[in-house]
Amino acid sequence: MKNKKKWIAVAILAVILILVSMFWYYSYVTQDQVAERNAAIIKAKQSGGLVSTTRTWKSVWSQVYWVVQGKNAQNENIMVWVPFQKVEGQPNVPAADNSGVHTELLKNGVDEEKMTAIIQQQLPDAEIVSLQPSVFNGEYVWQLFYNDGSHHNYTFYRFSDGGSTGVKYTLPNY
Repeated sequence: MKNKKKWIAVAILAVILILVSMFWYYSYVTQDQVAERNAAIIKAKQSGGLVSTTRTWKSVWSQVYWVVQGKNAQNENIMVWVPFQKVEGQPNVPAADNSGVHTELLKNGVDEEKMTAIIQQQLPDAEIVSLQPSVFNGEYVWQLFYNDGSHHNYTFYRFSDGGSTGVKYTLPNY
């Protein structure tokens, strides 16, 4: 009986050790991503008029942007696009000047819920894989990644009015 208790204690200790190791590994792997997100929130508060944060997205197309959704001092919903640049050996950092930071009132654009409704109307058979704010060809957009049943595709809709940019990238099947 004493031997059985010893093995149960060892098993419990092993499970705890494995869980702690998994948590440590996850924290290590995501530390750059977390640092980028936190830097974007700070920059959005300093330069974009953000007071509180509700959601963040990382957008990587021709340049890295973090988009932060939240509220401004007037308690209005806003989106702030924060450009990032690569620094060798470090996580991406916000661009040095504030000229690239762009803030839009959500009421002056199309929110995610409205954009999803527009997409479902225009592409009724599409399975939305992801929808996130981004920058495409210098324009603030919603970037849609979807499956049309035969291929995965990227397409872009203007943030300002939800209209299509007319650009679609179809990924090859393999």
